[in-house]
Amino acid sequence: MIKSFELEKKVISGILQHQEAWGQVSNILTDEDFYFEDSKVNVTIFRMLKSALDNAESIDETILIYRVKQLGMTFPDSIDITDYIQNLTFMKVTADNFLSSVRELKKVSIRREGFNISEKLQRYVKKADPSMPYNQLVDGMDKIYNDGVSAFEMGDEKLVNLADIAEQIVEDRGDNPPEEVGLMGPYQTLNKIYGSLVRAGNITCVAARAKVGKTSLLIDMLLKISYEHGVPILHFDNGEMSEEELVFRMVSGASGIPVHLLESGKWRHTAYKDWTAQEVVERVRNVWDKMKKIKILYHNVAGMSSDEMCSLLKRYYYSDVGRGNPLIFSFDYLKTDFGNLDKGAGWAFVGKTLHDFKQLISRELKFDGNPCVAMVTSVQTNRLGITNNRDSDSIVEDESVIGLSDNIIQFVSHLFLLRKKTIDERVTEGDHFGTHKLICLAARHLGEDAFGHLEPVEDVEGNNRNNFVNLHFSNFNVEDRGDLRDIVRNSRGEDIFVNDEAQDSGLPAGFN
Repeated sequence: MIKSFELEKKVISGILQHQEAWGQVSNILTDEDFYFEDSKVNVTIFRMLKSALDNAESIDETILIYRVKQLGMTFPDSIDITDYIQNLTFMKVTADNFLSSVRELKKVSIRREGFNISEKLQRYVKKADPSMPYNQLVDGMDKIYNDGVSAFEMGDEKLVNLADIAEQIVEDRGDNPPEEVGLMGPYQTLNKIYGSLVRAGNITCVAARAKVGKTSLLIDMLLKISYEHGVPILHFDNGEMSEEELVFRMVSGASGIPVHLLESGKWRHTAYKDWTAQEVVERVRNVWDKMKKIKILYHNVAGMSSDEMCSLLKRYYYSDVGRGNPLIFSFDYLKTDFGNLDKGAGWAFVGKTLHDFKQLISRELKFDGNPCVAMVTSVQTNRLGITNNRDSDSIVEDESVIGLSDNIIQFVSHLFLLRKKTIDERVTEGDHFGTHKLICLAARHLGEDAFGHLEPVEDVEGNNRNNFVNLHFSNFNVEDRGDLRDIVRNSRGEDIFVNDEAQDSGLPAGFN
């Protein structure tokens, strides 16, 4: 078997002697890098060191010896664990040699992993049914390969002079212009102003008060993108929504039939609006063919750490999506670690979660140097974001409503505030301009209509206001109803087109 017992010892010795360098290798080294079929001594010591250093705990050979002995394990060849660990501390390993040794050990484990994968492939091919179609055979082989290959990011890229590569990048893009940068969503006003909200390697976040509709908006957007572009969705739920709840909302949005009729089973024999009971049944059953074009993978991650969630995301990506293929990762939603609020760690938990996700989708899940996974998430605003029983003049619409963590603004590419329109806004603007406002608080990327975000809009009273997008929510279906400029033009008597009939068409945008 491919292994190097001495190299493993050198790496463990380096960890003991250079604990300040653990952060540089903690996301690289795993238990699998230590061969333990012959002896578990090295992997046991590594696990003890990793546990301590991951918790920011300093550890020396005395503590390490004690903890290993407490396990009550015996090792082959009558290894005396006290002598073994003390000898590790006597090895001369410089900081540079330590990092080099980690890289070499990783090469050994990658070779070993490749050997193991090849054996699995051989067994699969030998046992495969001769009548199996060739594409099914290839898919099976590819799944074995992707299941076994781990992301390998050493973080030793060479520095690049951006000025040297600017001409090549821009000229190449001119020679080979993409049809679109990122996947465009179902809301045309958002597409024009902000471009794609699901760019690989980027995070889009929607902030709103509870029960306003942030989950409904993201699920509607992602289902329609998946339907239009054939891209799978991986949805991590943070303990708020069950599979069944999301299914009923999805079907309600796609069919136009209220959730209560679906949940109660009364959709089989109840008329709704102008539709007969038979027409309601037909609308629901027409959804099934649409759903065959969508892939949304669900997992409840309540109680998981960011490290556990990142590991799960990585595993799902390689096994169910495939290396190099696009994926939209949906995380509902960012919230504090309530078990540590008294220690002040709740806010840091949010920052670490976003940091870990950002590093994973922008640096690790890459193919040919390009990221493959886009992320969307949501967060609850603080009490400054309350709009109930207020008029439009008393509502706060800036970053101060995002009180959970400043890291949210730091790591996301787009940050939106979603709120219901107030009664005075609905009266003044008219119902055809929708039920909700979507206000962009931060944007790293803009679309062809960039001035829609950058320039203030002069309203009918001559006041300059920040632009916003109108959305209409109906039975968990969300529609684009233009922006503030359309409201102003409408107030001045100009002819504008606002899609205020789609809610009754039975063909929500993106599901046509």
